[in-house]
Amino acid sequence: MSTKEVTRKGLFAAAVASFLAFGESAKAWPTGCLSVLPTSSIKRAAWTVDDGSSSAALGRYVRMLELNPTVKITFFVLSGAPSWTNYAARLKALQDRGQIQLANHTATHRRLTLLSDHEIIRELNRCENFCLAKYGKTTKPYFRPPYGEIDARVIRVAKSIGFTKPVLWYGSFASGAGVSSSTVLKMASKWIANGRILIDHANSFATTAIFPSILWLFRSRGLRTITIEEAFGRRN
Repeated sequence: MSTKEVTRKGLFAAAVASFLAFGESAKAWPTGCLSVLPTSSIKRAAWTVDDGSSSAALGRYVRMLELNPTVKITFFVLSGAPSWTNYAARLKALQDRGQIQLANHTATHRRLTLLSDHEIIRELNRCENFCLAKYGKTTKPYFRPPYGEIDARVIRVAKSIGFTKPVLWYGSFASGAGVSSSTVLKMASKWIANGRILIDHANSFATTAIFPSILWLFRSRGLRTITIEEAFGRRN
């Protein structure tokens, strides 16, 4: 798949329903997947943002973070999307000061469970090499499988090249293409809670249009936002 093919329509027309469904209940992921944070005396949650198929939307996340230095996000980079190159310098600055983590979401958002072992490795390595070149830091050991589709074979193959920590979620903003901001706010209000890993998407303005409300939810519930690496460390 070429960079031009990594578009909002191509990625998410078929995925909106699945993200809405995942948001309605805590999904039972395969053993070894991370979906909740380790127990802590500090109330905290991990806001994670996938894809970045909309450069304009990703730019709004970048600007929000620059204006709110206490907010932290883990971005799962879809390296085939031009937005990660367009905002590389500003993202690297946010990364280098510890405000964001850049993790692996493959190069072209293919369903890993349908790929050969070689293709899985290629998808992960292409994204890894991109992030090393653009941001100067490895994405290992963290990755998120597109669409949340993962099984024991994908876990085994990813582990063989250093991706030992698949990150899923416990609560979705349901922010796929075509979803309204009111739906995102409803789902965020439902799922933002202590110890949760939350999934969001930088593919439209659905979340960005209500940033003040999202930030208020975290603050009003006494939650500190942290990155996945802060919670689990860099070790494999």
